[in-house]
Amino acid sequence: MRNEKLEKSIIRIDNDIESMKVAKKYLSNVEEINEVIDTLNKKRQILADELYYEDSKSYEECCKVIQEVLDKNLGESEQTELLNTIKETFGRRAPNVSKKSNGLNAWLKTLDIEYKWIESEKNDWAVLVISGFGLHQ
Repeated sequence: MRNEKLEKSIIRIDNDIESMKVAKKYLSNVEEINEVIDTLNKKRQILADELYYEDSKSYEECCKVIQEVLDKNLGESEQTELLNTIKETFGRRAPNVSKKSNGLNAWLKTLDIEYKWIESEKNDWAVLVISGFGLHQ
């Protein structure tokens, strides 16, 4: 994905910030640690701005794809294809790099898509039905 390097950099900075917060509990140089955290946060913000820069354009592209599958039963392969399309369009694995979730459910929630999962006793894989768009549109 085109933004994989940015995504990894942000995750690395998030981990560094968390480590620094833990260090503050055990070390006496709290002011220095806070300065490092501030510097990391500024660097993170620059990277996040770059990562999310094209999100509105990517959202519109995804809506066009989703429009084509409205009110259809999407099985495993269609869901996988939709997830891959969304990830490719946004150029990253996760809708929010600070969170661990990167599956279709996480993306649909972030994109404010109205949907429901239909469980089936015959199949281990739930069917997805997308019914519309939320407030973004």
